[in-house]
Amino acid sequence: MNKQAIFNEVKIGQLKLDRQNPRLPEKLKGSDDKTILNWMLSDATLIDLMASIAENGFFPGEPIIAINDGNGYVVIEGNRRLAAIRLLATPELAVVSPKAVETLSVTARQKNSIPEKVWLYIVENRNEVGNYLAFRHVTGVKSWPVISKARYLNSLFLQRTEKSPDVYKYLAKEIGSKASYVRRLLIGYQAFELIQSRKFYNISDLDEENFDLSLITDALTMHPAIAEYMGVSTETDWPLQELKNDKLKQVTEWLYSKLANGRTRVGESRNLRVLNKVVQSPNAVQAFASGEKTLSEAAEMTDFADENIRLYLSRAMQNMAEAQKIVHRSSHPDKSDKRVVEEIIDSAELILKALNGKLREQYQG
Repeated sequence: MNKQAIFNEVKIGQLKLDRQNPRLPEKLKGSDDKTILNWMLSDATLIDLMASIAENGFFPGEPIIAINDGNGYVVIEGNRRLAAIRLLATPELAVVSPKAVETLSVTARQKNSIPEKVWLYIVENRNEVGNYLAFRHVTGVKSWPVISKARYLNSLFLQRTEKSPDVYKYLAKEIGSKASYVRRLLIGYQAFELIQSRKFYNISDLDEENFDLSLITDALTMHPAIAEYMGVSTETDWPLQELKNDKLKQVTEWLYSKLANGRTRVGESRNLRVLNKVVQSPNAVQAFASGEKTLSEAAEMTDFADENIRLYLSRAMQNMAEAQKIVHRSSHPDKSDKRVVEEIIDSAELILKALNGKLREQYQG
């Protein structure tokens, strides 16, 4: 941090919540303090923090970092601590968990635990603490939710005038991570911004607060066929430049729109591997997109079964090889061990018979 930064003791009333806090949903950036405080109260850990302060007093073990905006101090690091103190001092602001807040406020007043002043580490601008916040909350011990990490990384990315591939290495160095991780998060977040700008395609109950960023991020950055299907080129400087908007809408609905049974059409994140195979087949993806077939049924129209067979056989072979290495160490084998081996042999023979039959069909065809 900059050498010009100073420590100073400041009255609580001079402190302001940060509207640019990466943890705040976009819809709250222009809200009043009461709305933001109640949103923060929806996280039960804030009540825990308030209870700790009420019982033990405010411990300034970690600095609250702020900038002077000419009319007070905007807290860049320490918004939860400021919120906890504000609510203990003015419990009438609480709409969420009002009884718990009132009880803690009474306890805090009885124990004289509400500070009137706190020590601030005052910096000239946000850039001075950018590296510290990134390292602390993106890869450090006070990790933010994924979408907050991505939003903060995106703000750092936008501050960079040079947008060459080296920018990912630079940001990764700042936060103590890998360039590939930074790139993945930024691609996912930029897709999220587009989805958000389109009002989440009016998908019921979907908004920023319950949007699982990892789903769209993994779809675009870990499954090449899905990325190609959507027109995303993850190896270019501007991966979303050729994005197909209709496909973004379609995949978003597959991932996030819930059916009557409460599940989405893709289901669990591990099924992205299945979707990656389906979108490679025009017939399979058409059948899935139209609703004619489920994802698993559409997968049967591809060679996905062959991939799974190879995967399972490979795993089985690895396990058998490991068992073979240590079987001589067995000191108390029983008949059940022998039966398992016999069942494995029977299964292997059935699989071999089926494969031989398929191979003959191919040869004769």
